[in-house]
Amino acid sequence: MTGRYNYCMPSLPVENKAKASVKNKTAAFLKWRDDNKCTFHFIALIVFLAVLPLLEDSEAARIFTDILLVILLFFAVQAISHKVYQMVIGIVLVIITIIFYAFYYLTGVSHYFNAAIVITLVFFILVSIAIFLAVIREREITRDTIFGAISVYFLLGLTWAMGIMAIEIFSPASFNVVTKRTDQLWYISDYIGYSFSILTTTGNYDVAALTSTARTVTMFEMIIGTLYIAVLVSWLVGKFLIKRQAGE
Repeated sequence: MTGRYNYCMPSLPVENKAKASVKNKTAAFLKWRDDNKCTFHFIALIVFLAVLPLLEDSEAARIFTDILLVILLFFAVQAISHKVYQMVIGIVLVIITIIFYAFYYLTGVSHYFNAAIVITLVFFILVSIAIFLAVIREREITRDTIFGAISVYFLLGLTWAMGIMAIEIFSPASFNVVTKRTDQLWYISDYIGYSFSILTTTGNYDVAALTSTARTVTMFEMIIGTLYIAVLVSWLVGKFLIKRQAGE
């Protein structure tokens, strides 16, 4: 019995080393995430936008899309966690959004879904402004700063998509977005694709603004998208020149 017990003993340190390795890797990842908040949020945005087209237009896909959207909101909260009041406001908005989504799927009342979209719109506006101001105020250009600036551009597309959905909610038939199922309220992928086609001024999307309000909104989105690229490029060039002059 003693020999058998001694034979089994070496497995314990190996197991402890494995646990320690996992713990160290987790700690290293969390530290990297805290040091690269904008980069982590940018990756979350890319994953969300990449997975979205893979989902079919079905009830299960819509639920999964909403879950992904809520997860993205949590990642956005982490991106603005450098200021406590912004983080608190973000968390409160995310919790309210989750409650409205839960009520909608439990009761089927569309007003809860509409409220969730409006709250999400407010949240994206808050996050876009917070990250943009944080990026502009940075004294040095780092990789995380650049990814933060790019993230704002993607956030603008999502923000305007939520705004277009809100317009369609309060003023139906403002856009000729067509879904495969007539009993479905909205499908977010249609609005996101349309929003980015406007933001990039490509206009290659099979959706049209049908009312004067809708056309005005699309006009302002094109203007803001173009101005943001101009501001971003001039800001990067300005920072580069300042750094170059300081080096000389």
